[in-house]
Amino acid sequence: MGGMWDLIIVGAGPVGLSAAIEARRAGLRALVLEKGTLLNTIRRWPVETVFFSEARNLEIGGHPFPSLAPKPTRREALVYYRRVAEVEGLEVHTYTEVTGIGGSEGNFSVRYRSREGEGSLEARFVLVATGYYDNPNRLGVPGEHLPHVRYGIEETISYWQQEVVVIGGSNSAVEAALELYRGGARVTVVHHEAEIRPRVKYWLKPDFDNRVKEGSIRLLLGARVREIGLRSLTVERPGGLQTLPADFVIVHIGYRATDGLLRQAGVRFDEQSDQPVLSEAFETSLRGLFVAGSAGFGPDTRTVFIENGREHARVAAAEIVRRLEPAAHP
Repeated sequence: MGGMWDLIIVGAGPVGLSAAIEARRAGLRALVLEKGTLLNTIRRWPVETVFFSEARNLEIGGHPFPSLAPKPTRREALVYYRRVAEVEGLEVHTYTEVTGIGGSEGNFSVRYRSREGEGSLEARFVLVATGYYDNPNRLGVPGEHLPHVRYGIEETISYWQQEVVVIGGSNSAVEAALELYRGGARVTVVHHEAEIRPRVKYWLKPDFDNRVKEGSIRLLLGARVREIGLRSLTVERPGGLQTLPADFVIVHIGYRATDGLLRQAGVRFDEQSDQPVLSEAFETSLRGLFVAGSAGFGPDTRTVFIENGREHARVAAAEIVRRLEPAAHP
């Protein structure tokens, strides 16, 4: 794993893999480092997840994405991206967490921690594609760190016949509520606004509304969480405080980009948007350090998906290739 790499990519999700494909096809010596397993974020999604995007909009490297339906499932995505990585011969080192980035274009030092211990690698360029799934927004209330408070679900069997409070009003909260209800949980959804967000996936919204109307899912709007207890949750509504039974609490109030590596590297952030300042090629203020996907968008994670993140990767990789061409062809 030693020697000078042309490009080190942090994150082995679809966006990071897309950048690696572009780099490798251009003849670059590229390495992907991932703190978990390949596609670690998608692996942790709920088992029954269906993508919002159609399969063709999730393709990377020009590889067709075969799917039984127009919108693929989590399982289909795991198989597809894994096979693309294998077919393309990408060099991906899993269970290798990047802990720091130093230097600048042509002379980066990338520090990492793996099962074998700590070390560092040299690279001419670095691209960060770490996403946001590891950095959910917090409630900021007493009790939110209790063990029965979760920030996502993988399978619903753990919640069978349990009182589950889902906090949030967007896609993730609505989808979790429906899955939990169908998995045998007694579900209450708590949302601080006056209505569930109108842009919830069009095939989920009517289903959710009907479950609320028939009383299968309880919905509390205009309710702000004030405290989480061992088996309860207290909310404040216009009429006062209200305590709900809660064996489990599932929090879905959004995410913010995992940008600690960028901040540690000294990248400049915009004070108003709290996002790294990026060029048209998605280069940070530190020359040679690029970002692709939601990692570069701070709290604005709702506007960045695989389908536009893969374009960020393509543009950034093309700029890196352009700068390395004079060295490759003197």
